[in-house]
Amino acid sequence: MIWAKLVFGGLGRRGLEAVIAFGVLVLAAAIVTGSLMVVEGAREAIARAAEADRPDVVQVKSRFNRAVFETPRSGNLPPLTLPVYEPLIDPAKLADAGATVLARQSFLRNVVSGDSFLNIYIFGIAPEEEAQVSTFVVGRGRFLRSDDGPVAVLDRASAQALGVDLGGTFPVRKADGQDITLTVVGILDQLELRYPPPRTVDAPALRPGSSSVTSGVFVTLRTSEEIFGRPTLTDALVVARTADNVPAVVERLREAFRLEPGVFVSESYSRFRRKVQDFVLTLALFTAIAAATAGLAGSFGANLLHDVYADRRRQYATLLAIGFRLTQSAIVASGFGLATAGAAAVVGSLLAVAFAPRHFAMPSLLAELGTIEPSFNAWIVAVLAGMALAIFALGIAPTAWQLHRRSVAVNLSQERG
Repeated sequence: MIWAKLVFGGLGRRGLEAVIAFGVLVLAAAIVTGSLMVVEGAREAIARAAEADRPDVVQVKSRFNRAVFETPRSGNLPPLTLPVYEPLIDPAKLADAGATVLARQSFLRNVVSGDSFLNIYIFGIAPEEEAQVSTFVVGRGRFLRSDDGPVAVLDRASAQALGVDLGGTFPVRKADGQDITLTVVGILDQLELRYPPPRTVDAPALRPGSSSVTSGVFVTLRTSEEIFGRPTLTDALVVARTADNVPAVVERLREAFRLEPGVFVSESYSRFRRKVQDFVLTLALFTAIAAATAGLAGSFGANLLHDVYADRRRQYATLLAIGFRLTQSAIVASGFGLATAGAAAVVGSLLAVAFAPRHFAMPSLLAELGTIEPSFNAWIVAVLAGMALAIFALGIAPTAWQLHRRSVAVNLSQERG
């Protein structure tokens, strides 16, 4: 009880200023918390959009050629002209991009199934790297490993069309005219390939109405090179270290393939930046509001605390004179300011959380990110704690300096320093 009286007692005529300071700081904390909650919610929306759009991924693909014959090996059907990608991309040139490269070999093959043949998309991939950008949900068995031999993972639609199951085999014609037998080690229930090729021929599909390929057979790059008979790539994904590095990566890729008219480099970074530009500007506005409120209201509250502390210098000097240790006097002096600023921050943040809308429609012209959910997290707690400590420090600093610089007798003889 005595400590509470020492900390909060003796306010005198400055008691009203202390109450006003508390109210101002509560209002400031509420505005800062509300603004930062909107900012954090919008950042989460942008992060979700970036995860879906992957603006850090650059696509490199070779031209689409309809003059490659894929000849069936049963029946009396004539050769078919099927669209396939030509493998024009030299993997060594991709190294000039200075980013992570996800190499691919994508092509079509006629696979014999019973007494007929079936068009199947085959993808040679680097399993670990490809899983970073594409989605593979394995229903049975396992996914590919980089050290696998002639094995394959395929979706359930392709498996059903081929009439194979886990552990089964099927032949694929290689470039030299011989067959390679692939063993099924995994069957996919779901497949979301990043930048899939267009679906231009009748083939098994998990989503039949889609204009892009939604199914296929996946093998390692080593196996696809054996089938294709060459190491060059049909397409590749280049993942920049950050989205902001994409323009530099694209420039290096275009320079590397400037003499290859059949190789195209495309990026989604520019479209993504245009998509979220309004969001970013609005975030800057709310951040500026929070900063301005913290600065103006904080300085006003610190000035009021300074007046209260200046009126109590004689009280703190008296405590030192009657034998209180310096640390005990510091606890008494600090308790009032910390309690006032800390309680105001807590009350203000609780008010902001209680009255904040559960959904907030961010004004935007181009972004189609929907409504955001204001978010209260540890970062906001850290900002509020820092604001409270800064206000306390600014309020108490002049009084602490006067008590340190002047003797106890001088401080006892003055109402204010």
